[in-house]
Amino acid sequence: MGVSAALIVKDSERCLARCLDSIVDAVDEVIVVDTGSSDRTVAIIESYQNKHDHVKLFHFAWINDFSAARNYSLSKVTNNWVFIVDSDDVLPEQDQPKVREYVNRMNKKNEQAVFDIVYDNTVDGIITESISNGYVRLFPSELRYEDKIHEQISFGTLKRIQSDIHLLHDGYDINFIDLKEKKKRNLNMLIESLKEDNDNARLWLHLGREMSVVDKDKARRYLDIAETKAKSIELIKWIQRSKEDLN
Repeated sequence: MGVSAALIVKDSERCLARCLDSIVDAVDEVIVVDTGSSDRTVAIIESYQNKHDHVKLFHFAWINDFSAARNYSLSKVTNNWVFIVDSDDVLPEQDQPKVREYVNRMNKKNEQAVFDIVYDNTVDGIITESISNGYVRLFPSELRYEDKIHEQISFGTLKRIQSDIHLLHDGYDINFIDLKEKKKRNLNMLIESLKEDNDNARLWLHLGREMSVVDKDKARRYLDIAETKAKSIELIKWIQRSKEDLN
């Protein structure tokens, strides 16, 4: 009834050791899925395997589908609960005991739920933005992801709880990341995904949000489409907030 961490990685030598250091003692198992690294990523994972029996490395051929890779990582988890991290995340030291605390609390009550974490975006090590909901990262390991990009966990009628676990994330720090290339990749993947799933309001929302830094008029048009297709109140509110951010 323990908890595993699961992460998918590719060419993550810049930040992977820092991430693994922050989670290796916080969980009972660490599942790392490499999706085709050409740098020292695999060597770094193997060095952790040599020191920690509960660190496990798997390989998955990248097919332009984040959910497929995430779901493969979930299929390798052997515990009932999973904590999702990315290689450019760090679990702060004061929050490391909290992962097991939340899981133990639920296990004692024999209950299931999904937990949002607080996502702290950083630049130069300084928190520039804290997002307190929208990032479900701790949940029962039998659940699975949907959507090829900006993937979301599908949790049905399970209760969704806001936790006080923080993750520090530097994936938008321009000192390390080419944001223009990242946006271009995301836009291309969203457009391709919508060819297969044109009625997916969440994909239209993300297309509008990604487009907002390139072309605000197109962004508004995509957000309007998202609103016409959205069925949940929560999603409609997110779309409306995104429209307000354009003004």
